[in-house]
Amino acid sequence: MKIAILGYTATSYGSLTYLKNLLPQLARLDRTNIYQVFIPARQAPELVVDQPNFHFHRGRIVPRSGLGRMLWEQLILPWTIWVKRIDLVYTTHNIAVLLSRVPSVVLIQNVEPFYLDEFPSPPRLRARLMLLRLLSHLSLRRGAHIVAISDWERDLLVERLRVPQSRITVAYPGASEVFRPADPDSARQLQERLGLAPPYLLCATRLTGYGNLLNLAKAFAILVKRNRLAMPLVIPGEVWDESYIGEVRKVLQQEGCAGQVRFLGYVPHQDMALLMANATCFLFPSLLEACGNVLLEALACGTPIACCGRRPMTDICGEAAVYFDGEDPTGMADKIFGVLDDAPLRETLKRRGTVRAREFSWRRNAEVVRGVFEQLGGRLQDGAGNAKAISSESSTRAG
Repeated sequence: MKIAILGYTATSYGSLTYLKNLLPQLARLDRTNIYQVFIPARQAPELVVDQPNFHFHRGRIVPRSGLGRMLWEQLILPWTIWVKRIDLVYTTHNIAVLLSRVPSVVLIQNVEPFYLDEFPSPPRLRARLMLLRLLSHLSLRRGAHIVAISDWERDLLVERLRVPQSRITVAYPGASEVFRPADPDSARQLQERLGLAPPYLLCATRLTGYGNLLNLAKAFAILVKRNRLAMPLVIPGEVWDESYIGEVRKVLQQEGCAGQVRFLGYVPHQDMALLMANATCFLFPSLLEACGNVLLEALACGTPIACCGRRPMTDICGEAAVYFDGEDPTGMADKIFGVLDDAPLRETLKRRGTVRAREFSWRRNAEVVRGVFEQLGGRLQDGAGNAKAISSESSTRAG
């Protein structure tokens, strides 16, 4: 079977992390199927797998903008898929190739479009999310099968979007091998690479409305004003919503603690591992996540976690985290201080975290995804006519 994997969105963080870990595991499991993998040219050194049944297409002329890339996939890729006689397409970013008649397996990584009206976003980002929501809905109807990255996301698709549960398979991601407890040399490496030394609090959340950094900033200010905090707050990541982060900075400035918060901007994945492992506590205030990969990484590092007490965060961390109400800054401050003021609790969270992390693995993720491919491949054995029937059947069931 010839399988296309669409990964043009794998430029940073979530999408890049997903393919960077999935592809090597898939290669270890499968030397039979032929994989045609479409990736960004800049990320090729990180993604290419040296195995005869894996063929990589570096999208050197694919537009870098989200809209341009989306148009490319919808208008140009159908021809490429036909020319290469692809049997099945795995799309890793919500959107199937809608003009292709080849069956698609659709991975839902981004649930933000389905909550468009519940969180603030600037006009430019809102327009993008509206388009992504439309195309995601069409892809859920068109896809032969859906891969969800958490049980909560599966429940969302079933209960809110009316996707039949029989068409959904859950495949949790794992934590990359570089995420592990700090060794004696990691603090020195952190200082050399990022100019940062422990102790510090770490927050890695989406720098936009649903990431909920504004409420965390208010909680941080409360702790500073109460003289309960003697370490900085470190925030890595690219800014998605300048106006929202402007509000965050304004609150910090007004409360007189802007100098104790350090925005790092984009941090490479290997450096994120150093940052995570050396943090005194990992704070995750996000109100909306499909899975929350950074939580898996914090668990693997044995970093104590204080996070929003919503699903899927509670599903992932279980008893290995302290939970707070993400919309209550005062309560959030109290919970964070409770972790910082209790050394035995931090040790308990570290121990529970590393144990909990073993329940998630990229190997298991690849096994589940390959199982979906094989299941659909069995239905494709009769040839192109049966493939068309699958596409038609999927559309009817979801409609």
